[in-house]
This record gives sequence, C-alpha cells and structure tokens, in this order.
Amino acid sequence: MPAEPAASVAVVGGGVSGLVAARELALAGCTVTLFESGDRLGGRIRSAEACGVAFDIGAESFATRGGAVRDLIAELGMDAEITAPSDAGAWVVTTERAAPLPRAGTLGIPAEPLGRSTFRALGVLGALRAAVEPLLPRSVGAGAAGPARADVQAAPSLAGVVRARLGRRVLDRLVRPVALGVHSADPERIAFDALPGLASAFARTGSLIAAARELRGSARAAGGAVAGLSGGMTSLIDALAADLGDRGGRVELGARVQRVRSAPGGGTEILVVENGAERAQAFDGAVLAVPEAAVRRLIAGEDPAPGADADAGVDADVDVDVDAGHLVEIVALVLDDERLDGAPRGTGALIPEPDGPIAAKALTHVTAKWSARARDFGPGRHLLRLSYGRAGARPETLELDDAAVRRLAVADASRILGVGLAETSLRGMVRRTWEMGGDPGGRRRRWPTPIPHPGVGPTAQTGPGAVDLDLPPGVMAAGDWVSGAGIASVVPGARAIALTLLRAVRPDAAGSSDPNAVPGSTHTASSQYEGTARS
Repeated sequence: MPAEPAASVAVVGGGVSGLVAARELALAGCTVTLFESGDRLGGRIRSAEACGVAFDIGAESFATRGGAVRDLIAELGMDAEITAPSDAGAWVVTTERAAPLPRAGTLGIPAEPLGRSTFRALGVLGALRAAVEPLLPRSVGAGAAGPARADVQAAPSLAGVVRARLGRRVLDRLVRPVALGVHSADPERIAFDALPGLASAFARTGSLIAAARELRGSARAAGGAVAGLSGGMTSLIDALAADLGDRGGRVELGARVQRVRSAPGGGTEILVVENGAERAQAFDGAVLAVPEAAVRRLIAGEDPAPGADADAGVDADVDVDVDAGHLVEIVALVLDDERLDGAPRGTGALIPEPDGPIAAKALTHVTAKWSARARDFGPGRHLLRLSYGRAGARPETLELDDAAVRRLAVADASRILGVGLAETSLRGMVRRTWEMGGDPGGRRRRWPTPIPHPGVGPTAQTGPGAVDLDLPPGVMAAGDWVSGAGIASVVPGARAIALTLLRAVRPDAAGSSDPNAVPGSTHTASSQYEGTARS
C-alpha cells in the first residue's frame, strides 16, 4: 500500500517560537516551509559587535524553570555550551539607597525574609512583617484588586496581593523596583494570575514566600535562575535553523506573508509577497508565530503599517511582556576601567524611579555576569548594557544622536555603579531599539483554558495556547503573547502548539501510545509545557 503523503505546513515568523514549531513538525515528518519577512532569523535574539567581540544585544539568557529550554539545547547537542551567570546578584538603586536584591527571591519577593540581605533592603520592621506571611490564611490578598485592575473583573493585582500578604515595604522596595525596572510595568497593572508560575506556586503552597522559594529552587542570588550559552544566545538560533534544514525544512527569508485563509479545496492558503511579486501557496495547516497584531492583520488580509513587520524584541532580562507598542532602547558601552573589576553593583541594577536623576531603567554588567564575555573582552575592559524606555513613555535616548546618548549613558552608569566613569574610557557603543510585546495586566477578559496565557476566549484554536481569535481551521498562533513571555515559556509553548496542529493535519498522530508524544521526537510537548506553566 503506498505511503500517505507527508502533511505540508507553513510557519510564519522566524523567531524562537517559529523555529521551534517548525522543527517539531519536521521531526514528525511534515514538509515544513518557514516564512520570515526579514533578512535574518532569531527575532528577539540578536548579536552585536564592539571592539571585535560579539555579544547579545537582545535576549542574553533563558530561565531554567521547567527544564524545557535545557532539554531542547541537549537535543541539539549543545549541552557543553550552557553556562551559569555569576552569583554576585543584582541590586536596586534609588535616589535614597543602593542595596542588593535579597537572595533566592523571585519578582522581588524574598524567599528568606529574615536573611541579612532582606534586613538590609527592608529594615527590621519590614523583614519581620514579611516573615509572618506564611502564617496568614491563603485567602488574604485573594480579593486585592489594584485600582488599575477594575476593568478586569476585579482580578487581584500583583501589587494588591503583595501588599496584603507581605506589606508595603516589600512592595515598594523590592517588588515594584523589579516590576518597573525589569518588566516596565507597575505591579498595580499586572494581574496576579497573568504570572502563571507564581500564581500556580502560590495556589499549591498558600504562601508567597514559599512560592518564591519553590520557584527559585536554590540559594542563588536574585536573578540567578537563568543560564546562557557560551557562544551567545544566537548560537541557539543557528542550531535550530541548521537542524530544521537537516530535516528537510525550507526557510524563505524576505518573504512577507500578506494573508492566511482557508483554501477553497480545503487546507490553508498562504499569500506571500516576495520581491514585489505575489504568489499563493496551499498547505495542510499553518502556525502563525508572529505578534498578535500581525496575526489579526494576516487573518483580515490587511496591509501592514510601515515598519509593522520589523524586528520586535525585548530587553534581555524581561520575563513578562508589557504594553504592545512600548519601545525599549538598549545602549551597550565598552569601557576600560579597572575599578569595575570588583563589580560594584554585582551583575547589574534596577532603577525603579522614572522621574529620578537616572534615566535608565536597568543596567546589566555583562562582563561581571558572564565569565565568557569577561574572557572575550580581557582584563580591565567591561561591557555594560543600559536599558531605556518604560511603559507609557518613549525611551529617553530615542531622539538623541550618538554623542548625546554616550554622555547620558556614561553619566547614568556612573550613578548606578557608584563609580565616576569618564567618556574618555569609552571604547565602543552599540544602540538597538526593540518593541515590547503584550500587556502583562491581562486587560482582556480571562477564561479558563488548559494552559495559562495572556489573552483567551472563544476561538477556533483550543487546547494549548488557545487565543481569543477566530482562526481558520488548521491554523494555530504561537509566540510569547500566547504561551507567556520568556524563552522558558515560548519553547514548550511552541512545541505543544505544533503537537496540536499535527493532530489536526495528521489524525494518525493522535493514535500514538503516548498521547503527548510528537512522532519522531524525544519529548512530550504538552507535559513539558504544563510543567513550565506550573513552575
């Protein structure tokens, strides 16, 4: 009996989610074509070069929770490249004080409320107030909706839950700085249930401190539950693209998809614009691994706004998305100054005051955080990454020329690090503007679904990654706006979505003895995704 022809699948978008979904489908025996409108793959993962050294100007690390990213890296034969950051820890810098974030915390919530670093950050009264939190009934904070959450069925806000359970000092001195400095969003505007890892851990333990302890899973410094790759995160993109090619997947760069719709004879039709010419291609199904606004445009067949298909990105340490359209500019400085050898602010610092003397919202001391970058640049030479742009405000650097940006960035770095840096020590500067993703506040109404995600509701896409869009049959959406932000959520999310699509275009796949297994793969996508959501 002749073999049944392989299912053909289109993947739109060449970021991490698109590459992972494409690889999964190719592993399962599908014929895969990936369309990327730009001239490169990787999306929010991108490298830059200064003083002859390549470094990450986009995402620089991945959260280790759940183990999904590590498993993928192992499958690609890159285990030896995984590297841990320094345990020096991050700081919070305000006009009044500079203090290290308490160790072993998450989102600024201290896992050790009576630890020395917590006393230093909160004072005796604040630390003691936080320490009693595990004794409170789990109902405390359940109805703590913030004022900006009134449009979301009075859903509890992160700020409301933290204030009720841990007190104002934890909120003002730890959680708010982390939310503003890292996520560009005030915790009053972040729905507690929009943070699936924290919310589910709290549901299991009944305590924010216990949840923070569980999520961090070690006594490493705050921000330490991440890992990187010795060759930079772009090496992951290169490996995914190479593996996809080895499995017969085809990548088309510079191919802008104009419309996705049901084909007259069944399946999915993709209208592609390439070099000014249009062509229609038929597939059995498709994964749209692009931002939500782009998905809506593709379904409606609308022309994109100028620059709508340009690279979208995110600050390296962001783990929860912020308002759509919010811009962040990364300014990377290479300086020669031996005084920085001592890492005066650990691996970096968060600056929570939007109207203070420091314009930057965060600084990463890259050569203090990653030993591989320190070796690359050599003794006495340091790479600093400053991040500009908060929700509701354009980056202060956006309209400035390079000379003005140099002056501002060096001045900000001096204030943050507590070391008077001179522009004459500057050896290189790189600027990169990124567009952030969806709102962590979850402004759309949330409905229960198998896996938490930012936006939900009645939809043609059900199961893992369900979204509130009327997608054509056989079309799935993927990306951080579906599965949650951060590579640790995007990778298992894309795998689960690929599995769901596979079952739609290859009904025989549903007959596997393991209902979660992707044929030809070595993992169970759904169970990994759910594990990540829980952690």
